[in-house]
Amino acid sequence: MERLTYTVCEVAELLGISRSKAYDLVAAGLLPIVPLPGRRKLVARTVLERLVNPSEPAASGLTGGTNGDQHANERPHAPTAPAGRPRSRVAS
Repeated sequence: MERLTYTVCEVAELLGISRSKAYDLVAAGLLPIVPLPGRRKLVARTVLERLVNPSEPAASGLTGGTNGDQHANERPHAPTAPAGRPRSRVAS
């Protein structure tokens, strides 16, 4: 019988990503887990199959690479300082 679920650590190994990245994906909701009471997090085999099959819509969250504002190979832009006059010190 095939396994129905995998631990997040096993999923990380299967996907070739770090364990912390796998937990980041779980926290962001991009890697759905089987809801269980307690701390243990399991990922269904069907979820993994959908993630690695590019024709499935579930994989789009992991393969996007951009947020629409920049290209995948571009560096993020540094935030700009708020407009306005600089504060001046008052001599006493």
